[in-house]
Amino acid sequence: MKLLVLLLVVCAPLCLARRLKRCDVVRIFKDGGLDGFGGNSLGNYVCMAFWETKWKTHKVRSADVGKDYGIFQINSYKWCDDGTAGGQNQCKVKCADLLNDDLKASIACLKVIVEREGLKAWDTWTNYCKGHKVIRWVKWCDLKRRG
Repeated sequence: MKLLVLLLVVCAPLCLARRLKRCDVVRIFKDGGLDGFGGNSLGNYVCMAFWETKWKTHKVRSADVGKDYGIFQINSYKWCDDGTAGGQNQCKVKCADLLNDDLKASIACLKVIVEREGLKAWDTWTNYCKGHKVIRWVKWCDLKRRG
């Protein structure tokens, strides 16, 4: 019985983690209004999210201060609330909401960050996406609305 409980505790986070497919990410981001947002093409956001989490929606990682949450790895000290001492919660959102598969809270918070700091707020965008041909991240995805 103890072994079963131990397995559930260890495996639960892995079972909950969801990795989206590229074209699903493209559609969700487009529907969320990211195409052209902040003067950035959709490919920039898809590229950055890939390098942050490989499109895993439930990723949580320790950071220098606080933790980074969700597909965009949004930091708890500055942008969301997880109880981090001195946290600013500039997106006015619980960090746990950034782990939802619908990505609504994540996209809303990303927009706040991009409006204030631009995509340069993410080192992964600067290192892997900026100045690169990001059209490849959206190529071959059918962006027509499903009826």
